[in-house]
Amino acid sequence: MNTYQIDTSISEKGIIKLPEMPYLFNKKVKLIIISQEEKSTDIEQKKQAMDKILKMQETMSIKQCTDEELDDIRYEYLKEKYL
Repeated sequence: MNTYQIDTSISEKGIIKLPEMPYLFNKKVKLIIISQEEKSTDIEQKKQAMDKILKMQETMSIKQCTDEELDDIRYEYLKEKYL
């Protein structure tokens, strides 16, 4: 199986533009999409979560948080991360 790497983007309408490759016309292909922005998004989400925790520390001590409050913080972080 031959592999080809093409750097492109997906338009706002969901269209992917590919260069013309006549040698692949009428052939079955497998398209794998790898987001190049994923790593920076993960880092940004972690920074935002840390900022929230630091802001909360300014207003109250973490030791003063109840288990329920800590669960709420974790829930909000995970909700923002995965939704």
